[in-house]
Order: sequence, then C-alpha cells, then structure tokens
Amino acid sequence: MIVTCPSCETRYRVDPEAIALRKGRVRCAACGHGWKADEEALTLEEPAKPTLRKEAVASDAAPRPVGGMEAVKPHEVVRKRAETRRQRSRQTVEGAGWAVVAACGVLLMGAAWLFRVDIVDTFPRTASAYAAIGVPVNPLGLEVRNLRVTPSEDEEGALIIEGVVVNTTGRDRATLPLRAVITGEDGAVLVEWVVMLDSLSLPARGEESFRSVLSDPPAGAAELEVLFAPEG
Repeated sequence: MIVTCPSCETRYRVDPEAIALRKGRVRCAACGHGWKADEEALTLEEPAKPTLRKEAVASDAAPRPVGGMEAVKPHEVVRKRAETRRQRSRQTVEGAGWAVVAACGVLLMGAAWLFRVDIVDTFPRTASAYAAIGVPVNPLGLEVRNLRVTPSEDEEGALIIEGVVVNTTGRDRATLPLRAVITGEDGAVLVEWVVMLDSLSLPARGEESFRSVLSDPPAGAAELEVLFAPEG
C-alpha cells in the first residue's frame, strides 16, 4: 500500500502489517513530520514489501522539470523554507540588537552633553576630553550673560554695569564674587573691582541679576570684562 506525507506530500510504499504494529503512527523520512495514518487512506492495495522507501510514482502533484533543470524534491523545498525562516529570524534578532546598541549610544552621548558640567566637576580630567572635541566645559557651572554698560542718568560721567549670573547645571551651585575689569586698547588693565551677588547659591538653572556703578571711568577705556573671582 502507499501512504502520503500530509506535510511534504512524499509518497511511501509500506507494509500494512508494519503500520498495524505501530498502531498507525508513521513518520516522514524526508521532512520528519509524524502523523497517524487513516485506515481509509490505507485501502489502496499495492504489492507489499517489508522495507520502507520512497515511491517514485509520477503524478500531477509531483514536481516537474522547468527550463531543463532537475525538479526540486518536496523535502528539499521544506528544508530550504526552514533555513530561510531561521536566517530571517537570526537577522531580525541581530538587527534588534544593533538597534539597542545604537539607542544606548545616543542616550550616552546625550547624557554626556547635557550633564557635561557635572561630569567635569566630578571627574576634572574629562575636561581635556571635551576640549579635544571642541566642547570646552566651564567647571564652575556659572555663566555671566546679558552684560551691558550704560551711562548713568543720576551721576554725570558714571557708568552702570549690569548683567545676569546663570547656573547652567542641574543642581544647586554656590555663587562666587564677580571681578569687573576694564582694559585699554593695548590690553593693559586700567581698573578692576569686585561685584558681590546677594545670594550665596543658585538653584538648578537659576539666575540672579547684578548691578554695579563705576563713578570715575578711566580715560582710554576700551573693553569691559566681568569674570568670576577665584575662590579663597
């Protein structure tokens, strides 16, 4: 009799007694699929032989040669499909892994940029690494912004120096005295003085305005600079 694998349609000539001994359970040698042969499917009588082997019977469902090439056997098609699925699964896993690595790299780079001041404050040697890539870091975490000089309306000849001190970090920062410096065209210091802030510290991203009056500006003044005075 002849049985056909329901998975890959490979046909086998089998001994009915061997099927009976196995209680109808059979397994395809081509694709490994196991199934229970239906008794009605075993009614096709053929000369029985005691060995299990593929039956080379031509049928409409059998693969046919195309373009002069040998037809692909059903079990080979099954194996190729399984290998293709394994390759796609492996590529999907690898792609997901690289995506995670890339995402982690982006997050680390973003954190290194956003918290660069805190990183340099904790690890001072990293300042040179930031400078090497063109990103100098201010370890104080404080910046002077919106600096402007205007003539005083109340005192003739006097200058008013105003600006804002900003905490650029994500945590509280102790404030420092400011040092105002006026230089001449040759870069020589003509006059300098200390400007104190009202607050002892600034909260994260906080700011404080300052104002100072220079009653007697020096002759030949060319540039004003406001710096943070060194601690101590």
